[in-house]
Amino acid sequence: MSRFLVVLFFLFLGQWAVGQVYNVEQRRLVTDTIGWAGNLSLSISASKFTKSVFSVNAGSHVQYKTLKDLFLFVANYNIINADGENFDNRAQAHFRYNREFNEWVRMEYFFQIQNNTLTKIESRILNGVGPRIKLSQYEKAKFYYGIAYMYEIEHLTNPEIVNRDHRISSYFTFTLLPEKGISLSNTTYIQPLIKDFNDFRVFNDSNLDFAITSNLRFTTSVSFLYDAEPPENVPGLNYQVRNGLTYKF
Repeated sequence: MSRFLVVLFFLFLGQWAVGQVYNVEQRRLVTDTIGWAGNLSLSISASKFTKSVFSVNAGSHVQYKTLKDLFLFVANYNIINADGENFDNRAQAHFRYNREFNEWVRMEYFFQIQNNTLTKIESRILNGVGPRIKLSQYEKAKFYYGIAYMYEIEHLTNPEIVNRDHRISSYFTFTLLPEKGISLSNTTYIQPLIKDFNDFRVFNDSNLDFAITSNLRFTTSVSFLYDAEPPENVPGLNYQVRNGLTYKF
């Protein structure tokens, strides 16, 4: 029971959900400022009660913006270890270049490398390119659609398998600001194998943020991933629900 409670506690505090499809939309820094923006984070925890627990959570988010170009780099590393057993062990780095052609269309290139030992992904390397299309011009209702060709090299363990696949990576995302202090966002990714559309992944991430007082905000999010062809002995459906409070002063 104590081990189960430890897992629930750290999942509640997790920075991202299922770790196989990365929601870059939630990590774009919305700013009109030309130049650099970003943040760095690091937390380390060690404790011993009935179990010895050690955790590290590190992240970086850096972007550089010009009038027409956006360079975005995001990296995360998570590990949770209890009595020598890993409950979480994930690392991920994502680079994205965005070139604006006009008010409605941008071209994107992305590169990503990741691993997730719990889902038997020793390494997964992605390269992709495609357009990002703005579907609305309203500041309080933003809708975007993107579609890309993606080449994927995936090394799996137990058993050792190497997959080299060509996929389509498409997404639809929106952010609604119905009134001051309320924000609702949702992103859905669909990534089918080009040679076999029955082999696909679907990832959805929904986030609600609203003000309780002028300083206190409540946030809730629901994320799920469905993989039609997961690695052997790995569940096809993964999900996470997170709730939290943020106080600013």
